[in-house]
Amino acid sequence: MSNLSLLKLLPGDGSDFGPTASDLVAHVLSHDRFDSDANAISPRETFRSVTVDEALSDAFVFPLGTTGQSIVLPGYRIAAGYLAECAADEWLDLTHKARLAEGLPASPASGEPHLAPDPAEADQLLDRALDCVQKIIDPVATHQLITLFETHYRGAREFLRLAWEGLPEDLVPESRRPLVALNTGENREKRDYDPYGLEGTSDYDVDRPLAYREKIGPFHFTMTYRHEYPQVDDERLGTAFAVFHEVGTDIVAAAVELKLVKVAPIHSSADLVYVLDTYSGEMLSLALAATEALDTDLCRVFNAHRVVYISMWEVRKPWRGEGLGVALLHQALERLPVDVDGRPNALCVAPEPYQTAMKHFEKLPPVLREELKAPAHRLNAHLMSWLERSKLPVAMHFFVPMAKHAGIGSAGENARLIDRIMESEA
Repeated sequence: MSNLSLLKLLPGDGSDFGPTASDLVAHVLSHDRFDSDANAISPRETFRSVTVDEALSDAFVFPLGTTGQSIVLPGYRIAAGYLAECAADEWLDLTHKARLAEGLPASPASGEPHLAPDPAEADQLLDRALDCVQKIIDPVATHQLITLFETHYRGAREFLRLAWEGLPEDLVPESRRPLVALNTGENREKRDYDPYGLEGTSDYDVDRPLAYREKIGPFHFTMTYRHEYPQVDDERLGTAFAVFHEVGTDIVAAAVELKLVKVAPIHSSADLVYVLDTYSGEMLSLALAATEALDTDLCRVFNAHRVVYISMWEVRKPWRGEGLGVALLHQALERLPVDVDGRPNALCVAPEPYQTAMKHFEKLPPVLREELKAPAHRLNAHLMSWLERSKLPVAMHFFVPMAKHAGIGSAGENARLIDRIMESEA
Protein backbone atom coordinates (compact mmCIF):
# COMPACT_ATOMS: atom_id res chain seq x y z
CA MET A 1 0.00 0.00 0.00
CA SER A 2 2.94 2.34 -0.53
CA ASN A 3 0.88 4.10 -3.24
CA LEU A 4 -1.74 5.29 -0.73
CA SER A 5 -0.81 8.88 0.13
CA LEU A 6 -1.29 9.85 3.76
CA LEU A 7 -1.13 13.58 3.02
CA LYS A 8 -3.91 13.41 0.44
CA LEU A 9 -6.26 12.26 3.19
CA LEU A 10 -6.04 15.69 4.81
CA PRO A 11 -8.85 18.05 3.82
CA GLY A 12 -7.70 20.42 1.09
CA ASP A 13 -9.01 23.61 -0.46
CA GLY A 14 -12.67 23.21 -1.29
CA SER A 15 -12.84 19.68 0.13
CA ASP A 16 -16.29 18.21 0.64
CA PHE A 17 -15.04 16.10 3.53
CA GLY A 18 -13.35 16.75 6.81
CA PRO A 19 -14.27 18.82 9.87
CA THR A 20 -15.71 22.34 9.79
CA ALA A 21 -14.38 25.31 11.75
CA SER A 22 -16.94 24.67 14.50
CA ASP A 23 -15.84 21.01 14.71
CA LEU A 24 -12.21 22.02 15.22
CA VAL A 25 -12.98 24.80 17.71
CA ALA A 26 -15.29 22.55 19.77
CA HIS A 27 -12.58 19.87 19.89
CA VAL A 28 -10.01 22.38 21.13
CA LEU A 29 -12.37 23.91 23.72
CA SER A 30 -13.11 20.47 25.14
CA HIS A 31 -9.60 20.63 26.67
CA ASP A 32 -8.69 22.55 29.84
CA ARG A 33 -7.34 26.03 29.19
CA PHE A 34 -3.93 26.72 30.73
CA ASP A 35 -2.70 30.09 32.00
CA SER A 36 1.07 30.19 31.56
CA ASP A 37 1.49 33.23 33.84
CA ALA A 38 -0.35 31.55 36.71
CA ASN A 39 1.07 28.13 35.75
CA ALA A 40 -2.38 26.65 36.36
CA ILE A 41 -5.57 25.60 34.62
CA SER A 42 -7.64 28.75 34.17
CA PRO A 43 -10.89 28.72 32.13
CA ARG A 44 -11.99 31.96 30.48
CA GLU A 45 -14.45 33.94 32.58
CA THR A 46 -16.40 34.97 29.48
CA PHE A 47 -16.39 34.39 25.73
CA ARG A 48 -18.10 37.68 24.89
CA SER A 49 -16.10 39.53 22.20
CA VAL A 50 -13.56 36.67 22.03
CA THR A 51 -12.63 35.90 18.42
CA VAL A 52 -12.04 32.45 16.99
CA ASP A 53 -8.35 33.28 16.53
CA GLU A 54 -7.97 34.42 20.14
CA ALA A 55 -9.57 31.25 21.47
CA LEU A 56 -7.37 28.97 19.34
CA SER A 57 -4.27 30.92 20.33
CA ASP A 58 -4.87 30.01 23.99
CA ALA A 59 -2.81 27.23 25.58
CA PHE A 60 -4.56 24.01 26.60
CA VAL A 61 -3.68 20.89 28.55
CA PHE A 62 -3.33 17.98 26.14
CA PRO A 63 -3.37 14.48 27.73
CA LEU A 64 -0.83 11.98 26.41
CA GLY A 65 -3.07 9.01 25.82
CA THR A 66 -3.65 6.84 28.86
CA THR A 67 -0.26 7.57 30.43
CA GLY A 68 -1.70 10.01 32.96
CA GLN A 69 0.75 12.62 31.76
CA SER A 70 0.01 15.73 29.70
CA ILE A 71 1.66 18.63 27.91
CA VAL A 72 0.60 22.19 27.17
CA LEU A 73 -0.11 23.07 23.53
CA PRO A 74 -1.68 26.03 21.70
CA GLY A 75 -5.17 25.42 20.40
CA TYR A 76 -4.07 25.54 16.78
CA ARG A 77 -1.61 22.71 17.45
CA ILE A 78 -4.29 20.58 19.11
CA ALA A 79 -6.58 21.13 16.11
CA ALA A 80 -3.76 20.10 13.77
CA GLY A 81 -3.15 16.97 15.83
CA TYR A 82 -6.85 16.14 15.53
CA LEU A 83 -6.68 16.41 11.71
CA ALA A 84 -3.48 14.37 11.61
CA GLU A 85 -5.03 11.65 13.76
CA CYS A 86 -8.12 11.52 11.53
CA ALA A 87 -5.94 11.19 8.42
CA ALA A 88 -3.83 8.43 10.01
CA ASP A 89 -6.95 6.51 11.08
CA GLU A 90 -8.38 6.86 7.58
CA TRP A 91 -5.11 5.65 6.04
CA LEU A 92 -5.08 2.58 8.26
CA ASP A 93 -8.73 1.79 7.55
CA LEU A 94 -8.25 2.08 3.77
CA THR A 95 -5.09 -0.02 3.97
CA HIS A 96 -6.92 -2.80 5.82
CA LYS A 97 -9.74 -2.74 3.26
CA ALA A 98 -7.26 -2.88 0.36
CA ARG A 99 -5.44 -5.86 1.89
CA LEU A 100 -8.72 -7.71 2.35
CA ALA A 101 -9.66 -6.98 -1.26
CA GLU A 102 -6.35 -8.58 -2.33
CA GLY A 103 -7.10 -11.69 -0.28
CA LEU A 104 -4.59 -10.81 2.46
CA PRO A 105 -5.34 -10.55 6.17
CA ALA A 106 -6.21 -7.01 7.31
CA SER A 107 -3.08 -6.83 9.47
CA PRO A 108 0.31 -8.45 8.79
CA ALA A 109 1.09 -11.69 10.56
CA SER A 110 3.49 -11.82 13.49
CA GLY A 111 7.07 -11.24 12.36
CA GLU A 112 6.09 -9.26 9.25
CA PRO A 113 6.69 -5.48 9.04
CA HIS A 114 3.98 -3.31 10.60
CA LEU A 115 1.75 -1.27 8.32
CA ALA A 116 3.11 2.24 8.03
CA PRO A 117 2.70 5.14 5.60
CA ASP A 118 5.59 6.63 3.66
CA PRO A 119 8.10 7.94 6.26
CA ALA A 120 8.62 11.21 4.39
CA GLU A 121 4.88 11.87 4.38
CA ALA A 122 4.58 10.93 8.05
CA ASP A 123 7.27 13.50 8.88
CA GLN A 124 5.30 16.20 7.08
CA LEU A 125 1.90 15.23 8.45
CA LEU A 126 1.64 17.56 11.43
CA ASP A 127 2.95 20.62 9.57
CA ARG A 128 0.60 19.98 6.66
CA ALA A 129 -2.29 19.45 9.09
CA LEU A 130 -1.48 22.83 10.66
CA ASP A 131 -1.73 24.41 7.20
CA CYS A 132 -5.13 22.75 6.74
CA VAL A 133 -6.35 24.06 10.10
CA GLN A 134 -5.30 27.57 9.10
CA LYS A 135 -7.21 27.33 5.80
CA ILE A 136 -10.34 26.09 7.58
CA ILE A 137 -10.16 28.74 10.31
CA ASP A 138 -9.02 31.76 8.27
CA PRO A 139 -12.50 32.66 6.88
CA VAL A 140 -13.89 32.92 10.44
CA ALA A 141 -10.74 33.82 12.40
CA THR A 142 -11.88 37.39 13.16
CA HIS A 143 -15.49 36.40 13.91
CA GLN A 144 -16.71 36.27 17.48
CA LEU A 145 -16.32 32.69 18.60
CA ILE A 146 -19.87 32.47 19.92
CA THR A 147 -21.26 32.91 16.38
CA LEU A 148 -19.86 29.49 15.38
CA PHE A 149 -22.39 27.82 17.66
CA GLU A 150 -25.38 30.15 17.35
CA THR A 151 -28.00 29.48 14.68
CA HIS A 152 -30.30 32.41 15.39
CA TYR A 153 -30.79 33.81 11.86
CA ARG A 154 -27.05 33.50 11.31
CA GLY A 155 -25.86 33.87 7.73
CA ALA A 156 -29.25 35.06 6.42
CA ARG A 157 -30.66 31.59 6.92
CA GLU A 158 -34.36 31.41 6.13
CA PHE A 159 -36.66 28.53 6.84
CA LEU A 160 -38.98 29.57 4.05
CA ARG A 161 -37.01 28.35 1.07
CA LEU A 162 -40.12 26.37 0.30
CA ALA A 163 -40.53 24.14 -2.73
CA TRP A 164 -43.71 25.46 -4.27
CA GLU A 165 -44.78 22.01 -5.39
CA GLY A 166 -44.30 20.60 -1.88
CA LEU A 167 -46.46 22.88 0.24
CA PRO A 168 -49.14 21.16 2.35
CA GLU A 169 -52.45 20.68 0.52
CA ASP A 170 -51.00 22.52 -2.47
CA LEU A 171 -50.90 25.97 -0.92
CA VAL A 172 -49.21 27.12 -4.11
CA PRO A 173 -50.73 30.32 -5.44
CA GLU A 174 -52.29 29.64 -8.83
CA SER A 175 -49.75 31.81 -10.62
CA ARG A 176 -46.91 29.65 -9.30
CA ARG A 177 -48.34 26.18 -9.88
CA PRO A 178 -46.65 23.87 -12.40
CA LEU A 179 -48.28 24.42 -15.77
CA VAL A 180 -48.81 20.69 -16.26
CA ALA A 181 -51.03 20.60 -13.20
CA LEU A 182 -53.40 23.36 -14.28
CA ASN A 183 -56.77 22.48 -15.72
CA THR A 184 -57.22 24.64 -18.79
CA GLY A 185 -60.71 23.36 -19.57
CA GLU A 186 -63.69 25.66 -20.01
CA ASN A 187 -65.52 24.23 -16.97
CA ARG A 188 -62.92 25.27 -14.45
CA GLU A 189 -64.52 26.86 -11.37
CA LYS A 190 -63.70 30.50 -10.72
CA ARG A 191 -63.61 29.91 -6.94
CA ASP A 192 -60.12 28.64 -6.33
CA TYR A 193 -60.12 27.82 -2.62
CA ASP A 194 -62.21 25.52 -0.47
CA PRO A 195 -62.35 26.68 3.17
CA TYR A 196 -60.94 23.95 5.42
CA GLY A 197 -61.39 21.28 2.77
CA LEU A 198 -65.06 20.69 3.55
CA GLU A 199 -65.93 20.36 -0.13
CA GLY A 200 -64.51 17.96 -2.68
CA THR A 201 -63.14 14.50 -2.13
CA SER A 202 -59.47 14.66 -3.05
CA ASP A 203 -56.96 15.77 -0.43
CA TYR A 204 -54.48 16.83 -3.10
CA ASP A 205 -56.59 18.03 -6.01
CA VAL A 206 -54.50 20.76 -7.63
CA ASP A 207 -57.57 22.41 -9.13
CA ARG A 208 -59.43 22.46 -5.82
CA PRO A 209 -56.77 23.00 -3.13
CA LEU A 210 -58.02 22.56 0.41
CA ALA A 211 -57.35 26.13 1.39
CA TYR A 212 -58.92 29.38 2.47
CA ARG A 213 -57.68 32.65 0.99
CA GLU A 214 -58.44 36.33 1.39
CA LYS A 215 -56.67 39.66 1.00
CA ILE A 216 -55.52 41.25 4.24
CA GLY A 217 -53.75 44.56 3.76
CA PRO A 218 -50.76 44.15 1.44
CA PHE A 219 -50.90 40.35 1.74
CA HIS A 220 -52.89 37.39 0.58
CA PHE A 221 -53.63 35.26 3.60
CA THR A 222 -53.81 31.56 2.70
CA MET A 223 -54.62 28.78 5.13
CA THR A 224 -55.25 25.05 5.04
CA TYR A 225 -56.42 22.67 7.72
CA ARG A 226 -56.75 18.90 7.71
CA HIS A 227 -56.74 15.94 10.06
CA GLU A 228 -53.46 14.02 9.96
CA TYR A 229 -55.17 10.98 11.44
CA PRO A 230 -58.96 11.15 11.03
CA GLN A 231 -59.44 8.86 14.02
CA VAL A 232 -57.18 6.95 16.38
CA ASP A 233 -59.60 5.80 19.07
CA ASP A 234 -60.54 9.11 20.72
CA GLU A 235 -57.34 10.98 19.89
CA ARG A 236 -56.97 13.64 17.23
CA LEU A 237 -54.10 15.35 15.47
CA GLY A 238 -54.58 18.07 12.88
CA THR A 239 -52.27 20.41 10.99
CA ALA A 240 -52.96 24.01 10.02
CA PHE A 241 -50.62 25.85 7.69
CA ALA A 242 -50.99 29.61 7.17
CA VAL A 243 -49.03 31.88 4.82
CA PHE A 244 -48.84 35.57 4.00
CA HIS A 245 -47.95 36.11 0.33
CA GLU A 246 -47.12 39.58 -0.94
CA VAL A 247 -49.95 40.77 -3.19
CA GLY A 248 -48.87 40.94 -6.81
CA THR A 249 -45.73 38.87 -6.45
CA ASP A 250 -46.93 35.82 -4.47
CA ILE A 251 -43.60 35.93 -2.59
CA VAL A 252 -43.90 34.31 0.82
CA ALA A 253 -43.57 36.93 3.58
CA ALA A 254 -44.35 34.75 6.59
CA ALA A 255 -45.55 31.25 7.37
CA VAL A 256 -46.72 29.32 10.40
CA GLU A 257 -47.43 25.61 10.81
CA LEU A 258 -49.60 24.57 13.75
CA LYS A 259 -50.11 21.08 15.09
CA LEU A 260 -53.45 20.61 16.84
CA VAL A 261 -53.17 17.93 19.51
CA LYS A 262 -56.24 16.59 21.29
CA VAL A 263 -55.86 13.45 23.38
CA ALA A 264 -58.15 11.17 25.36
CA PRO A 265 -58.10 11.83 29.13
CA ILE A 266 -54.61 11.22 30.48
CA HIS A 267 -53.53 10.56 34.04
CA SER A 268 -49.73 10.76 33.79
CA SER A 269 -46.77 11.77 31.64
CA ALA A 270 -46.51 8.15 30.56
CA ASP A 271 -50.05 8.31 29.14
CA LEU A 272 -49.20 11.38 27.08
CA VAL A 273 -45.96 9.86 25.79
CA TYR A 274 -47.81 6.68 24.79
CA VAL A 275 -50.56 8.58 22.96
CA LEU A 276 -48.28 10.95 21.03
CA ASP A 277 -45.80 8.21 20.18
CA THR A 278 -48.52 6.87 17.87
CA TYR A 279 -48.28 10.06 15.82
CA SER A 280 -44.74 11.21 15.10
CA GLY A 281 -41.28 11.89 16.46
CA GLU A 282 -42.07 15.60 16.53
CA MET A 283 -45.14 15.09 18.67
CA LEU A 284 -43.28 12.66 20.90
CA SER A 285 -40.59 15.28 21.48
CA LEU A 286 -43.34 17.72 22.38
CA ALA A 287 -44.67 15.25 24.93
CA LEU A 288 -41.25 14.63 26.44
CA ALA A 289 -40.55 18.34 26.78
CA ALA A 290 -44.05 19.09 28.09
CA THR A 291 -43.59 16.59 30.91
CA GLU A 292 -40.75 18.81 32.17
CA ALA A 293 -42.36 22.17 31.40
CA LEU A 294 -45.80 21.51 32.89
CA ASP A 295 -44.92 18.99 35.58
CA THR A 296 -48.02 18.47 37.73
CA ASP A 297 -50.18 20.70 35.47
CA LEU A 298 -49.56 18.48 32.44
CA CYS A 299 -52.66 16.31 32.84
CA ARG A 300 -54.91 19.28 33.51
CA VAL A 301 -53.69 21.19 30.46
CA PHE A 302 -53.92 18.28 27.99
CA ASN A 303 -57.25 17.04 29.39
CA ALA A 304 -58.96 20.42 29.31
CA HIS A 305 -57.53 21.94 26.13
CA ARG A 306 -56.79 21.29 22.50
CA VAL A 307 -53.06 22.04 22.44
CA VAL A 308 -51.96 24.12 19.45
CA TYR A 309 -48.23 23.57 19.00
CA ILE A 310 -46.23 25.98 16.81
CA SER A 311 -44.34 23.53 14.63
CA MET A 312 -42.81 26.10 12.25
CA TRP A 313 -43.00 29.86 12.41
CA GLU A 314 -40.87 32.16 10.30
CA VAL A 315 -40.84 35.63 8.79
CA ARG A 316 -38.67 36.57 5.84
CA LYS A 317 -35.88 38.98 6.67
CA PRO A 318 -37.30 42.16 5.03
CA TRP A 319 -40.40 41.85 7.25
CA ARG A 320 -38.79 40.93 10.55
CA GLY A 321 -39.46 43.30 13.42
CA GLU A 322 -42.69 44.57 11.83
CA GLY A 323 -45.04 42.39 13.86
CA LEU A 324 -45.93 40.30 10.82
CA GLY A 325 -45.33 36.95 12.55
CA VAL A 326 -47.70 37.81 15.39
CA ALA A 327 -50.30 39.09 12.93
CA LEU A 328 -50.14 35.86 10.91
CA LEU A 329 -50.39 33.72 14.04
CA HIS A 330 -53.41 35.75 15.18
CA GLN A 331 -55.16 35.30 11.81
CA ALA A 332 -54.43 31.55 11.81
CA LEU A 333 -55.68 30.99 15.37
CA GLU A 334 -58.88 32.94 14.68
CA ARG A 335 -59.68 30.71 11.71
CA LEU A 336 -59.06 27.32 13.27
CA PRO A 337 -62.16 25.13 13.14
CA VAL A 338 -64.03 25.05 16.43
CA ASP A 339 -63.23 21.94 18.42
CA VAL A 340 -66.20 19.56 18.23
CA ASP A 341 -65.87 18.75 21.93
CA GLY A 342 -65.74 22.40 22.89
CA ARG A 343 -62.20 22.34 24.26
CA PRO A 344 -60.52 25.77 24.27
CA ASN A 345 -57.10 26.15 22.68
CA ALA A 346 -53.83 26.19 24.62
CA LEU A 347 -50.90 27.61 22.64
CA CYS A 348 -47.62 25.74 23.05
CA VAL A 349 -44.43 27.58 22.07
CA ALA A 350 -40.99 25.97 21.85
CA PRO A 351 -38.62 28.79 20.85
CA GLU A 352 -35.24 27.35 21.72
CA PRO A 353 -34.49 24.80 18.97
CA TYR A 354 -33.80 27.65 16.55
CA GLN A 355 -31.31 29.34 18.87
CA THR A 356 -28.47 26.97 19.65
CA ALA A 357 -26.84 24.26 17.56
CA MET A 358 -26.61 21.30 19.93
CA LYS A 359 -24.06 19.24 18.00
CA HIS A 360 -21.08 20.33 20.11
CA PHE A 361 -22.92 21.74 23.11
CA GLU A 362 -21.70 19.31 25.76
CA LYS A 363 -18.06 19.67 24.65
CA LEU A 364 -17.97 23.41 25.26
CA PRO A 365 -16.80 25.10 28.48
CA PRO A 366 -19.64 25.69 30.98
CA VAL A 367 -19.39 29.49 30.74
CA LEU A 368 -19.74 29.32 26.94
CA ARG A 369 -22.73 26.99 27.22
CA GLU A 370 -24.44 29.52 29.46
CA GLU A 371 -23.69 32.37 27.07
CA LEU A 372 -25.09 30.34 24.18
CA LYS A 373 -28.36 30.04 26.08
CA ALA A 374 -28.70 33.83 26.14
CA PRO A 375 -30.52 34.14 22.76
CA ALA A 376 -33.08 31.57 23.91
CA HIS A 377 -33.60 33.47 27.17
CA ARG A 378 -34.02 36.72 25.24
CA LEU A 379 -36.46 35.15 22.82
CA ASN A 380 -38.38 33.55 25.68
CA ALA A 381 -38.72 36.93 27.40
CA HIS A 382 -39.71 38.59 24.11
CA LEU A 383 -42.37 35.97 23.39
CA MET A 384 -43.74 36.16 26.91
CA SER A 385 -44.00 39.92 26.53
CA TRP A 386 -45.93 39.90 23.28
CA LEU A 387 -48.11 36.97 24.33
CA GLU A 388 -49.29 39.09 27.23
CA ARG A 389 -49.93 42.09 24.93
CA SER A 390 -51.20 40.47 21.75
CA LYS A 391 -54.51 39.10 23.09
CA LEU A 392 -54.31 35.96 20.96
CA PRO A 393 -57.53 33.95 20.84
CA VAL A 394 -56.31 31.19 23.16
CA ALA A 395 -57.35 30.20 26.67
CA MET A 396 -53.75 29.79 27.86
CA HIS A 397 -50.18 29.47 26.63
CA PHE A 398 -47.09 27.64 27.81
CA PHE A 399 -43.48 27.11 26.77
CA VAL A 400 -41.58 23.86 26.46
CA PRO A 401 -37.76 23.74 26.62
CA MET A 402 -37.28 21.67 23.47
CA ALA A 403 -33.58 22.53 23.18
CA LYS A 404 -32.90 20.44 26.28
CA HIS A 405 -33.42 17.41 24.08
CA ALA A 406 -30.39 17.51 21.80
CA GLY A 407 -31.67 14.45 19.95
CA ILE A 408 -35.13 15.67 19.05
CA GLY A 409 -36.82 12.89 17.16
CA SER A 410 -33.90 10.49 17.54
CA ALA A 411 -34.81 7.01 18.65
CA GLY A 412 -31.99 6.68 21.18
CA GLU A 413 -32.60 9.98 22.99
CA ASN A 414 -36.36 9.53 23.04
CA ALA A 415 -36.05 5.95 24.29
CA ARG A 416 -33.92 7.05 27.24
CA LEU A 417 -36.36 9.79 28.18
CA ILE A 418 -39.33 7.47 27.87
CA ASP A 419 -37.63 4.91 30.10
CA ARG A 420 -36.97 7.58 32.69
CA ILE A 421 -40.61 8.74 32.63
CA MET A 422 -41.97 5.21 32.86
CA GLU A 423 -39.64 4.32 35.74
CA SER A 424 -40.52 7.48 37.69
CA GLU A 425 -44.24 6.75 37.44
CA ALA A 426 -44.16 2.99 37.83
